[in-house]
Order: sequence, then C-alpha cells, then structure tokens
Amino acid sequence: MKQQLSFCALRTLSVVILIIVVTGLVPPGIQAQNLLTSKQWLEDLEFTVAKLKSQHPHPYYKISEDEFNIIVSKSRDEIEHSRSDLKSFLAIRKVIAGIQDGHTQLGGGGIFDLTDLRFPFRLDNFTDGIFITVIDKEHEKYLGSRVVAINGKSIGKVLAVHEQVTKMDNKFGTIRPALMGFTFARLMNGLGITNDLECVELELITPENKTEKLVLGSLQDHSIIDWSNRLNSGPTENKEYVSPPTVLGDKTPLHLKKQGPNVEFYWFEHLKNDKAIYFQFNQVGNQPNGKETFVKFTARIWSYIDKHKNEINKLIIDIRYNDGGNGRILMPFLNEIIKRDNINKSNGLFVLVGKRTYSAAVIFMTELQEHTNAVFIGDPPACPFNFFSDAITVGNLPNSRFALRIASRQIDNAWSNFRIYFPPDIPAPFTSQDYFSGNDPALQLALHGETRTIAKFAEENGADAALEYYQKLKKKYADIEWWSGLHPDALEGNINQNGYRLFENQDLECAYQLFKLNTMLFPASANTWDSLAEYYYNIKEYDLSLKYYQRTVEINPDNEHGKKMIALINEKKNND
Repeated sequence: MKQQLSFCALRTLSVVILIIVVTGLVPPGIQAQNLLTSKQWLEDLEFTVAKLKSQHPHPYYKISEDEFNIIVSKSRDEIEHSRSDLKSFLAIRKVIAGIQDGHTQLGGGGIFDLTDLRFPFRLDNFTDGIFITVIDKEHEKYLGSRVVAINGKSIGKVLAVHEQVTKMDNKFGTIRPALMGFTFARLMNGLGITNDLECVELELITPENKTEKLVLGSLQDHSIIDWSNRLNSGPTENKEYVSPPTVLGDKTPLHLKKQGPNVEFYWFEHLKNDKAIYFQFNQVGNQPNGKETFVKFTARIWSYIDKHKNEINKLIIDIRYNDGGNGRILMPFLNEIIKRDNINKSNGLFVLVGKRTYSAAVIFMTELQEHTNAVFIGDPPACPFNFFSDAITVGNLPNSRFALRIASRQIDNAWSNFRIYFPPDIPAPFTSQDYFSGNDPALQLALHGETRTIAKFAEENGADAALEYYQKLKKKYADIEWWSGLHPDALEGNINQNGYRLFENQDLECAYQLFKLNTMLFPASANTWDSLAEYYYNIKEYDLSLKYYQRTVEINPDNEHGKKMIALINEKKNND
C-alpha cells in the first residue's frame, strides 16, 4: 500500500521547496543543524544540577535525593543520545521539573526561542475532559470542542508527556502550564507529539457531538506571553480570536467578564438581589493601566461596604485566576476583613479558589484561613500553603545561555498540614457545559448553596442531623478524590478540633454534639471516644467519662492515657 503524505507534511514540503528555490536558504524553523554538541549540553546539565543543589532552599522537599539523581541520570542519557538541541534542552527541563517547584524554571535569552511558533488555539480541562476555550476566528465553529487526540496520540498520553517538563508544586498546578505548552510548535515537536513545526492535527468531538479532525498551522509570533493565566486571550498578536464571551455576550458570567487582553487585576460588583459583594482579584499587584493602586482600591471597596452594610450580607472573593504577585500588599486588606464582624462571620465570607490560584494568592488564602471565618469553595490551588518563592536568576547555562531562575525562599506556614495541596471546604465541580453556557457552580454555591462544613452543621443542628448531612455529601461528592471533607483522618481531626474550640469557649452543648458525632462517624477510633470521655470528665460526669475511657482502652490496649484516667476516676469515686 502506498503511504500518502499528510496535509501537514505536504504543507511543510511545499514551504521548504518554495523558500529554497527563491532564496537558496533552508528556513531556520525547519533546519535540523544543531548549534551545540552533546558535550556542551552535558556541561549545561551539570551546571543546572550544581546550582539546584547549592542554591535551592530544599531541592529534596518533594522527592528524595535518590529520586532526583535518577532523573538526572536519565536526562544525561537522553542528551548523550540526542540528535537535536531542542531535545537536549527538554532533558534539562525534566531535571528542573523533577523538584516540583513552580518558581524554579529555565527562562529565555538562550540560543533559540522556544515560543516563537504558536498554534492559534488554547485548551483547558474540566471534569468531563479537555476542551478548546480559545481559537482563531477562522475556526470559530470548533470553540467548545473536546480534544480526544493530537496527531493520533490520545490526549491523556500527550498531557502526560508535557507534564514531564512542566511539573509544578502539585498536580493541580501542573496541568495549566502543560496545556499551555500545546500552543507552542517547537515544544510539541521536541516532545515528539508532532512530526514537524508546521502543523498540528486535533481529533475533536464538536459541540454537535460529531467527530472531526482539525489541522492548524503554526504562526510566527514573538510577542510577550502575558496571557498564560488570562482567560479569553489568544496566543498571538494581529489575529482575531473567539472565546466564550464572544458567544455569550451579555450572558457572560462575572468570572469571565474582565479577563483577556484588557484584564482588570481587581474589581467588584454589588449583587443587590443577593445582598452580596462579588470581588474578583486576578493579580496581587497594582492595576496594569495605572488607574488605581491596590491601596486606593482597598479604601474604595471597604468604604462602599460600610456605606451599604445594611444591604450586604456576604463578601465573595474570587481568586481562581490569581497566580500571585507582591504578597506584601495584602495585609491591610486582610485587616479590614478582620475588623468587620458583619463580614467576618459564618456564611458571610467566601473565597473561590482553583487550579490557577498560586503563589501570593495562596499566601492570601493562608492568612484568610488562619484569621477569618472564610469558607473556601472550588478546586485545590496550584501549590500548597508551604512552598518556595522569590525566584532569582542564578546564572545562564554556560553554552545554551538560557537563564536559570531558582526560588530563594521557603514559605513555610507552621500551622499548615497541607504539604501537597489545600483542599477547599466545599468542592465546586466545573463541567465544560457550565463553562461554555455561562454557569458558575462555585459562585452559585456561595450565593445560594449549602456551604456549612460537617462540623459547623453539627454545631448548629446537632449530631444526628449532621450524620444525615454527611451521608448526603458523601453521595454528592463521591467521585472527588481530593476532597478531605470526607477523608477519615482529616474529617475526624476537624470535628475534634472544633469540639475543643467550642468547649474552651464554654459552648458545652455544641461541643458535646461534635464529640458525639465523631464517635458516630468513627466508632473504631480510640481518639473519638477519648475526646468524649474527656468532655464528660471536665463537666464532672465521672460515670460516663469512665465508660468512654474504658471504651478507648478496649479499642487500643496500649492507650496509657486512657488507663491513667480510668485509675484517676476510680480513685475519685472511692474517695467520694
């Protein structure tokens, strides 16, 4: 059987022939000649490894030294057998990605531009797959299509290949830069996804549920990449793009209204019918247009809230698209929240978070969790509360000249147990249908949904009602693996912690309901019975305390604390 050339191959061949005939030159995007030898790339690799080990605050925070050395060994082998500069460069990227720190990266300024050839589309992931969220006007009908394969390779496999060179602080943060990489022709080619730099073939399921193949050519563009965390923006200049707001018009949801090339870093709207303030916070910094500093914005929004306090019951802060900035400007805003009991209360303060929330925005989350009554809704952010920041350029790779930037400081919040990711209080699964139809599940939950934690529900409605509530949540969010609201260890600890908080505040009945609930949910845990026993001991109900301390020892015969308390109670009873 004769093999036929694909459209991409034919396009590439025709372009090469035309340029060679006219100019006698091989186009720089097509030529295969390497600029560096394997020996030079190995020198760059050793430079990178040495700098990571000597300059990074803790290169073995996420992986062991042995695991890191295995990655280095594999990259060294790849470079020794590599036939291209691009593949050698990506082998070094894998080493950097291996430490799983999004602030440590290879920058520009090297011997080639990795991002100068771009495909005119962007992708995002939802609960039901990966979809085209931005595309050039010429192919508008494919907006909202699900991508199932690229150049004959399944989308899952392609994503896994990209993640090898774009690992961030956790899996939630990795997927955004990985999908962003699908736009860059050189990266796609270097990773072996495409056969050349000219075209990419997408296998799609269109909004009409039809299977189609779409071939898109690469475009040369050297513009600054300031759109990576900006929805609605196209990847190239001088070309018209379409995105959901193009189709939705006046029905565009709040979270998409002020994105794109004219993004506003912060703005708010009074949702009068819901008695709520919606505040979208897209970047921790001053407005790009210079119109209003964050200090002035802080004064303006709080002045408005105070003036209309009888018309406002909720403040909803949306940081789903905030990837950081200058964290030093956050404290005055946080202090304003803490000062206002009409906002900083149960069911009064909500924070919408997601996979693009990163760096200084996560510091903001940390402070809100520690000092306010905020309820977090959405998906886990792109890094945990403990991460590395303040990247500095430690030098350029000696031969390829790419800038190596390494995080210089560890952000380590002592009260945080979330080493890998922070799980929001309430999940808000986002489907493609939600996104393209203009629905916002997270905002709707904050405005109208049930957002109480299981502990809060027990505090307000009692243990028996909370047990029913737990069963409903368990069924509703059964498919969400990351949610710790139902994770036994996390849930037990949260209920227990809140029980002691209530007891210390002399709210004895509510404390009892939480301790009781924990024994209902986790009857095989010695600690839940221990807490209930301690509760009864503190209110001098010694018979019940003795009963439950005996239960803890039955479950855990090595519980020395329980044995001591049994002896103490028996001594008290004998003395009485």
